[in-house]
Amino acid sequence: MNNVITALLFALQLSAQVLVIPDIHGRTYWKEATAKYPNLPVIFLGDYLDPYSYEGITSEEALANFKEILAFKKANMDRVTLLIGNHEVHYIDTALWFSRKDTINAEYIHQLLQENLPLFLMATHVDLDGKSYLFTHSGILEAWWKKYFPETPTDAASVCNALNDKMNDSATFVAFIDDALMNISKLRRGNAEAGSCVWADVREQPKKTDFLDGTYQVFGHTQLRKKAIIKKSFADLDCRKAFLLKTKDGHTKIVEFGKE
Repeated sequence: MNNVITALLFALQLSAQVLVIPDIHGRTYWKEATAKYPNLPVIFLGDYLDPYSYEGITSEEALANFKEILAFKKANMDRVTLLIGNHEVHYIDTALWFSRKDTINAEYIHQLLQENLPLFLMATHVDLDGKSYLFTHSGILEAWWKKYFPETPTDAASVCNALNDKMNDSATFVAFIDDALMNISKLRRGNAEAGSCVWADVREQPKKTDFLDGTYQVFGHTQLRKKAIIKKSFADLDCRKAFLLKTKDGHTKIVEFGKE
């Protein structure tokens, strides 16, 4: 990993609090949260573009918001992590079209992502209170991991290194997208046994496969209407709100922004 990523992971491990921003899709709620906590490490869980039409956000507004997030990252390189989601993948690999997509601005978004790809990661992790927290866009299912990384240990650091190494150059990353990231289960209209770390659906976990053992996983992707799903081994936070991962009195918990 390069020095920026190493320094960022080190800073995250030292922090007693981390601000987590689930799926954006053009929404601007991240601004209030980052303004209130201007010094905390921030982890965006991916999916910055392709708004839902019923929310009244236009594609142009979502694109402008994404550019603001890129600028925010560049101004705070040492404390902001941008993860890749499935709604970035289909602009990086222009042949893909498996979900809603901004076809008018697709070529421009492709170039924007190509130019800024070094700003993104596939995964990151935080160690707090003797416990590892692994962050990806949609979570890592054991069946998918064993298929593509059978020899790689499943501790958080090894998982992050293996995934982030796939982004060392554009050609390697596109090949990884085609080979592994586009694994989509039947729950998402695909045919794979298990969804990838940008396509896994939280509903897959109790049915066919489990999340990786040994680390607590934090992700988004599976949109929830009212509140997050927070379990003993994972948290799906995709409910249009920011969250804090915080330690108090020796115990770490995930708390909704505004209720901390």
